[in-house]
Amino acid sequence: MDKRNEHRILKCLTIFVLSIGLVFSHARPIYSDTQPVIDFVNTTGESEVISMTESKEYKATVMFEGKTPEELKALAENASWTLTRDEGGQNEEDFPYQYLGAPLNEWTVFKTKFTTAGDPLFKDIKTEVIPGGLQLTFKNVLMFGVNGIDGRERPLIRNALLDYTGTYDLKLVEGDQVLATTPVLFKPYNSYTLYSEIDQRLADLAALALSKGIHAEVREFGQTAMGRPMNAIFIADTAETLSNHMALNERAESDPQSVIQDIESGAIDYKVPILYNNIHSDENPGIDAIMEFLTVMIENADGSVEYRRVNGLTSEGKAQVEAEKKSRGIKWSELIENDVTGVGYIRDGVESEEHPGSTDAAADLSEEQLSKFYEMEHVDLNIKAMLEDVFFIVVPAENADAAATNVRTNGNGFDLNRDNTYQTQPETQAMARLISTWNPVNLYEIHGFYNQFQIEPCSPTHEPNVEYDLFIENALAQGEEFGGVAITNNKSINSFQMPMRDYLKSNKNGGYEWEPFDDMSSSYTPQYSMLHGVVAYTVEVPYGNEDATQAVKYALLNNGRYVGMHKKEFYTNQLKGWDRGIKNIDADEIRPYYVNQQDEKGAEADIFRARYEENNNFFPEYYVIPMEPSMQKNLHAATEMMEYLLRNDVKVKVLGNEVEVKGTKYPKGTMLVDLHQAKRNMANAALYNNIVIKNWTDLYSEPLTAFSELRGFDMDVITQVGAFESAEFAWLDEAPETVTHVDGKGEIVIVSNNSVASIQAINELLKSEEAVGFITSGDHSGDFVMSEATFNLIEDSYVLQATRTNTMPKAQVITKSAKLYVPGAAPTYAVKKDTGEPYGHTNYTNRLNTNLNWDYYVWGQELGFDLTRDLDEADIVIGNRSLRDDERNAVNAGKSYIGYGGYALDSLEKMGLDIEANYDMSYDALTTVTYPESSYITAKYAQDNDYIMYGHGGNSIVKAPEGSKVLIKTTDEEPIEGFMSQEHIDTYKNSIQAIELKNDTHDLLIFANSITNKAHQKDDYRYVTNGIFTKYLGDTMNIDVKTPEPEPKPEPKPEPKPDPKETLKLTGLPDKVRVGDVFVLTPSSDDQAKGEGWVYDDVFFSATFNSPATFTALKAGSTAITYTNKKGEKTELPITILEKEAEKPGGKLPGTGVTPTQTAIYVGIGVVLIGGVFYWFSKKKK
Repeated sequence: MDKRNEHRILKCLTIFVLSIGLVFSHARPIYSDTQPVIDFVNTTGESEVISMTESKEYKATVMFEGKTPEELKALAENASWTLTRDEGGQNEEDFPYQYLGAPLNEWTVFKTKFTTAGDPLFKDIKTEVIPGGLQLTFKNVLMFGVNGIDGRERPLIRNALLDYTGTYDLKLVEGDQVLATTPVLFKPYNSYTLYSEIDQRLADLAALALSKGIHAEVREFGQTAMGRPMNAIFIADTAETLSNHMALNERAESDPQSVIQDIESGAIDYKVPILYNNIHSDENPGIDAIMEFLTVMIENADGSVEYRRVNGLTSEGKAQVEAEKKSRGIKWSELIENDVTGVGYIRDGVESEEHPGSTDAAADLSEEQLSKFYEMEHVDLNIKAMLEDVFFIVVPAENADAAATNVRTNGNGFDLNRDNTYQTQPETQAMARLISTWNPVNLYEIHGFYNQFQIEPCSPTHEPNVEYDLFIENALAQGEEFGGVAITNNKSINSFQMPMRDYLKSNKNGGYEWEPFDDMSSSYTPQYSMLHGVVAYTVEVPYGNEDATQAVKYALLNNGRYVGMHKKEFYTNQLKGWDRGIKNIDADEIRPYYVNQQDEKGAEADIFRARYEENNNFFPEYYVIPMEPSMQKNLHAATEMMEYLLRNDVKVKVLGNEVEVKGTKYPKGTMLVDLHQAKRNMANAALYNNIVIKNWTDLYSEPLTAFSELRGFDMDVITQVGAFESAEFAWLDEAPETVTHVDGKGEIVIVSNNSVASIQAINELLKSEEAVGFITSGDHSGDFVMSEATFNLIEDSYVLQATRTNTMPKAQVITKSAKLYVPGAAPTYAVKKDTGEPYGHTNYTNRLNTNLNWDYYVWGQELGFDLTRDLDEADIVIGNRSLRDDERNAVNAGKSYIGYGGYALDSLEKMGLDIEANYDMSYDALTTVTYPESSYITAKYAQDNDYIMYGHGGNSIVKAPEGSKVLIKTTDEEPIEGFMSQEHIDTYKNSIQAIELKNDTHDLLIFANSITNKAHQKDDYRYVTNGIFTKYLGDTMNIDVKTPEPEPKPEPKPEPKPDPKETLKLTGLPDKVRVGDVFVLTPSSDDQAKGEGWVYDDVFFSATFNSPATFTALKAGSTAITYTNKKGEKTELPITILEKEAEKPGGKLPGTGVTPTQTAIYVGIGVVLIGGVFYWFSKKKK
């Protein structure tokens, strides 16, 4: 290459590189170290955050070295301000439509009913020249038109928040050049905390605490449904405080009385734990107030924090409370009137801007009003001094999956605050273990949003397993203390209400009755913790804004001081409750608190705390859970119950020898829950059958637990005092590793259709295209059958109960694992009111639809069916939600539909079916049922003598469509458990609960009430799964047996028995039964209602029941008819049905006078003669 060409190439390369540099320099400015810095401040407050819920004024200043006033003036006229970001702060899969900003003057408010589309978010934008630089000033208005994130336009605003929340760059721009920039936060309010910040802040705070001479550590105590860590931060004076408390815990649970004595005598030094938590992450101050509390306490750990508290009411305040009680129509119950002061009740006629016309909404009182009504004092709280009496366990975001996306439900779409007792979700399981392990004396869980700012304790009715007299002794005073601090340490939330104090309200009859905000259900975290002796509360802030956050922040801080001052009362009352448990004392002091709705003391104590006759106690002596397969129909559920009890700190004994109680022999290995233990109340709350509540107008949530009935395992209740006193036993340290149990010998395996595990196993096999049969008659009707080789594939993976045999039961092949479609889902994204543009979280509406998500969870995740969102692809439509038009059209066109609950019934009416239903949808009942006609749906339940069913909804089918088969009806007995008025109970009795309709146009299986409610009623799932499997029955199932059944050995002749007692028999069966024959069977002991107690295969018979029973034979084959009377006596009648008898030979043919035989002979002779003639003629021709 010559020099000239080389020079040309270098010149071209130089020009190319410089050109590229120029392109990039214009496309994106190069920020140098000397670029001016923007100083951004909020001129109306402390925080520089641009708030969505508070109007503020802001100033941005940028200084330019060496520019003349003329240059600055020109710059002010030509330059512009932008507020933008390169990317959103949230996961783009969850939030694909995040806002990236715009020029400052182009930002607009979000369209709600409180805003006008297109209105600017930022106003009065001015850029002025100042000496040496420029100054920007502007104001913001409310992004959504509201001053807090609450119930106003709730789904719209909460869904939109995270599209906008985050860090933006405020830039001064001239042309394409960025002259100066600074980061600016845009948030719902100043202290709003993103989930992505929480864990790092906890780690930083723990490190800061250690540097300031106190102990703090972050512990992961569980994982969420989506695998996120669940973290708690522990704060104490020293690490030894934590280990010392755990040692004291162990002693206290075994001998609480001795610990009480040591406390009274001053023999021990102790500190008590306080737990703070949030569970509904879109009730944002629940997280933010807790984080602010941690920050202010730890940052001042080597000093003190100042705030105000209410020390009492002035004379004017006392008079004002009485005047407002009268004008607002409340009175204080006699049970508590001497334990409250009325702090926080005063509104002084202030009109709520947020909720105009409300006489209860939190009042924005002036400083003059606060001083007029309350005696206030300043507190200078020394943090280390407080930690000499208490330590803290703080969980800012139990529901981390929800915190990550600003929703209420966890990753499975469950409301965790309805799952604390059921514990179907990993979060509530972890929280239960945390509470039951550490036994805090006090718990606050922060929620929103109640207009009145509500602080518990709750109004009646109360959970009967709580030692309520011990709880209420501290609860009212502590609640007023908490509220008194909250209302005096923020600007605008200056009143509150307490249900137990303020919800006894005047009625139309001139009296007073409770407006229920009850703690009957232990599904909420505070009420769950009360079963462990914790004084616990839910706090409902009125708004999600800075004032609510600051109010709760200081209340939480002062609460540590308050508990420390009263730690002796808190701890000894917890210990007294445990002592009652160990001695199984049913304290009379509790009974007055079980009032009726009109507040008569103790009026319903005999309902809520009914006593067993044998031990005269609300609590039994023992619960016995057999683990011997011959005594336990569901080993899988029984094993899970052991896990549950241990997780909740309930002590379980394992029998070491056989013990007989009232004729029942319990073998070694039986699980025994002895209620003489500290956590008696927790055990009983889960295992007792609850009560029937008839006389209250409302409950906040159903209180049902009844685990043995709802989860489907056998359990005995023992009320005999000392029944197992002499038994040998070992303590159960961990849940038993129960394995599949198999009886018998043979190459054919019958798997009991008895549990969630069995359904999971069958679905696994069907998806692998293994041969599985559904048994259609006989002793195992409703169970599954398979080969030994197929059974080996699942035996070790599930806890199953099975029987080996070489005798093949009558069964049909299940041809597929059905693909299910759950109806009722909303569109994936919401759209803006003004532009129609999508926004927010992916599937936001569906994530909040708990009823929809129970269906997804149960059929998909729990039982293992494949789900599809494609209606055309689905085999079956299944669920509890209303059907959309396209879904109704598909069902009307013949798509299989399994529906349950009020919305499903309503959908049938909209489809034009002639069905009538009695709706309520707020009641619930655990009740006895009957199966009027034999069916594959109910066969296994009948086999197990399981005639109990739960239904949330209180609905019933009044009129079934023509051609329907009634599968399940309630009996005329009172419910076992439930919330239902007597009037409704009367209509609920003998009502239709399930029907099946199969005709040319419809294939329907319908239940009046719930099947998947909160994923707790697991024993009822199989009504539906039986319906699913039996929709796809194919050919008769055959399994080849290599080893023949051995010849039975002759039975020895029995010794003659004198005068045997008459046994249950069926009479009336003819010697021979042929297809079409009709016969009548009569039981020797018939004490059942018409149709009850009979089991038969409707392939072989049709039947009518008018006492006695009339059967018509339909099909040839071998089968049986079984009858069971109310005593449980059972008889089975094997029957062989023959084909119809053919016409006997010998009769004369009509109109001929000859028999068929004669005719045949004559025809034969004629044929021979004609044949001979033809033969003769053929020979002659030849």
